[in-house]
Formats: sequence, structure tokens, C-alpha cells
Amino acid sequence: MKRKIIPFIVAIVLSCLVMLVAGLFSFSGLATAEKFNADVAWSQPYAAAESMKSIDLTGDGQEELFIQNNQNVTVYNGDGSQLWSLNYPTPKTTLGDINNDNVEDIVVFYSNGVDTIINGQAATVTTGVNLGAPARVAVIRFPSGPQILLGDTSGNLLALALNGQTLWNANIGTEEIRGMDDAKIDGQTYFVSAAHSGSIILFDSSGQAVWSVNQNPIRRMRAYDLNGDGNSEIISGSEYGDLKIYSAKDGSVLFEKSLGQAISEVREVEINGEPSAREFVVGGKEGGVWAFAFDGATAKQIWSGSLSDKVTEIAGLDINEDGKQETVLGDDLGNVAVFTETGSRNNLPKHSSGITRIDIGKLNGARYVVIADGNEVQTNQVHLSSIPGFQYTPLIVGLVVSAIILIIAAILASIPPKPEAKLSLQDKSRESLEAERRMLKESIADVERLRKSGEMSGEAYLARLKRLRGDLAENEAAFKTAGYQVKTETFACPNCGGTLELGMDKCEYCGQVILS
Repeated sequence: MKRKIIPFIVAIVLSCLVMLVAGLFSFSGLATAEKFNADVAWSQPYAAAESMKSIDLTGDGQEELFIQNNQNVTVYNGDGSQLWSLNYPTPKTTLGDINNDNVEDIVVFYSNGVDTIINGQAATVTTGVNLGAPARVAVIRFPSGPQILLGDTSGNLLALALNGQTLWNANIGTEEIRGMDDAKIDGQTYFVSAAHSGSIILFDSSGQAVWSVNQNPIRRMRAYDLNGDGNSEIISGSEYGDLKIYSAKDGSVLFEKSLGQAISEVREVEINGEPSAREFVVGGKEGGVWAFAFDGATAKQIWSGSLSDKVTEIAGLDINEDGKQETVLGDDLGNVAVFTETGSRNNLPKHSSGITRIDIGKLNGARYVVIADGNEVQTNQVHLSSIPGFQYTPLIVGLVVSAIILIIAAILASIPPKPEAKLSLQDKSRESLEAERRMLKESIADVERLRKSGEMSGEAYLARLKRLRGDLAENEAAFKTAGYQVKTETFACPNCGGTLELGMDKCEYCGQVILS
């Protein structure tokens, strides 16, 4: 009976494992038929972009591509032709409407001063800025008026009016400014900044600190109103993998989590298509990727994934126009991947050098993913192909494989047992039969000895003895068939048919009393 049951037990275990793997592939998004591919529209040589944005800079209603590295500021038309390019020593840039014409302008903070670039025309705001090497620049529109905020590599901040007048200055640490952003408190605009040394300070328009906190060294800081309540949440990522969310109102910690690796980038992405609760994606120095949703009180992880190296850029793109953004990420090895709402990863063509910037824009009438690496800037039109129902194909395959396993188990269980190998006692000489008889008697004696010494269990003893006595009976029958005289020493139990030695009055196999 055991021989028939064991194949089914093994088959059921294997089938459960197959269905478990099939379910993992189906419901984790690993087997989705939604695949992304990209066609290059145009590309231009451009080395190691530090900043990039697809935006209307000319007021014609069409987006241009703004891009900046450590040598110049360049703007390309939607078809890839260059509109203008201006050289600066180690510039840092930001965008803002400086002349109130509802068109974004470029602000450049460089080693000798600050310029604005309006429709390709550069104008000096100020020179001889008393700061160290440029690290960050931002335009903050306070209720009292816009200010240009500068940050250097030594933790210093300087606020300028649009005419270049110094408004206030501050120092928030001894190391590079790693974040500058506007933050909302009850709908009013404030300014928040972070230094690599670990300090985060929120300022009002006069440069007065509203609150400050200190934490582990900071790599990235962003401010978003994640739940639309008029108050910003400030997200910071540290060198030691600490992810923290602070309340802009008082600097209290709303959420914190250790991600196990230095945080290299943080971006807001509308993953679930519900604007009332925003999501954000975090990238790590070792390639880790995590998506979180914020409900106003804490953050919940939606999915996690990975790239091959340090995550250098994150952007959101609604490729299939369903109101939900896919997450586009690049790493330091040139890999570009699209992550869907469920965290399923789809690779786009790899670049020959590390990705420095990714942006989404509508250039020349079409939506593009713009990717800058160490050598060039490239516009890609990303497409989504989908086969409905393919997600559940692994489950169907798992059911088919499980059925095949069960059929094989049934076949194995139905195969009759292999006949026991027995001595062939037919058509042998007297000498051969006598030798076999002696061998069988010696084997019976060995079995008796093993039982008496306790080396063989009772059940094994009876099974082995039954077989040997049966062989001895066949040997006697072979003697008689060949016409040789032999002394009969065995007889069959009239109840069970088991072979017994002459003189026994009780069957060892069935317990039947035998009358002689």
C-alpha cells in the first residue's frame, strides 16, 4: 500500500510548489505582458548634465529642453536644434519667472555672481557674491515677494532680491548645501534648506529660523505637500540609509525607516492616480528602489525593487494616460528601467555611460522621456504594449504542469511490483540442487542466529524465513521432478499456505494450530 501512496504524496508536494511559484509570477507582476520599449527621436552630444528640464522658456506655448553641466547652460528646441548656449564657470541653475510674464526664466549662480537668462539674453543680477563654491540656487516666491536663494559648499546661505540686493544670510553647517526648497505652512510659503553635515532649517522670508533639526549626514532633501492639506512634508535621506519625513509646521518626525543603504535620490511620483494622497520613490546608492504612499500621518511602502548600481535619477511618466504615473529610473551604469504601479520592472535600452538626469516633457508635439548620460542627451518616445489576460498565464501553466505530475504519479502507482528474484531450480544436476539445498539451509540457520542475538526484528525474521523456506520447498520439488531421492523437510500451512518445517504444530505466519 505504501508503494502506491508515496508517488501521490510526492506529486502533491511538487504540485503545491509549482502553483506557489506560478502565483508569485502572476500576482507580483513578474509575468506581466505590459512591456515598454523606446524609440530614439533625436540626440545631441552633451557631457554629464547636472540639471535638465523640459519647459516653455520662450513663451510660444511649446516646450524647449533646458540643460546645464559644469561648463555651460544650453537650450534645445523641440526638434533637437540648439537655440542658445552660454558658458559659465561651475554654474548651478534653477528656473523661475523673474519678470512676471508667466514664462519661466533661468537663474545662474556661478563663481563670480548671479545671472538671469530670459529668452536667451543673459543679464547680471549681481557680482562679487561673498560665498564659496556654488552648490544650490532656488527662486522662492514668499508672500512679501520673490527671492533668489544661494547655497555654497560650506553650508552658507545668501538671499537676494531680484535686483541683486542682499536681504539676509545664514550658516546651517560646515559642509555642502544638499537641499533647497519652498515649504508650505497653512498655505503660506517658507524656505527650507539642508546641509550635508545633517542640519535642516526652515526660514521665513526675513531669514528667521522657524525650527531646526539635526540628523545623520544628508544626501537628499525634498519638500512636498503629500496629502494636499496646505502643509508640506519634508523628506530627507541620509548617508546611512535613514529615510525621515518631517512636518513643515514644527519639524516633528512623522515617519522614519532605515533602508540599509545611502539614499541617493527622492522624487514625488503619482503612482496610484489619486491626487489627494501623493506617493514618492526613493533610490539608494547600492541600487535599491522603494515606493511609498503617505496618508497624512505616516508612510506605507507600496513596492520595492532594484537597479544594478547607484540610482542617479527618478521621474514619473503616465505612459498609457490612465492617470497613473510609471516610475522611470536611471543608474550609474547606464541602465534605465520603468517600474509600474505594482513594482514590475521593464528595462529600456542601456546607455554607454551613467545616467545623470531624466525628465518627462512634450517636445515637438510629442511626449518624450529625455535621458542625459555622461556623453549625450537623448529624447525617447516610450511605448507600452499589453496582452490582456497574460498576467494569469503562469497559473494556467502551473495547473497543466501539476496535472502532468499527478498523471505520472498515477502511472507509477499502477505499475505492478517487480517480481522477487528467485533461484532457478529447474533442469539442474543433482550436484547443483544439493549445493543449493545446503546454501538455503545455511541461510535459514543464519537468520535464526540473527534473531536469537537480537540483530533482526521479529517482522523481518518471519519475512526472510518465509522466503527461504519457500525456496527450500521449491528445491525439494525440483529434486522430485528430476527423479532424485530427497528427504522432505517442509510442508505447507493448510490455512495460509506458508512453508513450514516438518514437526511444527503451529504456523509462525498466521498462528493456525496444526494437528499432526
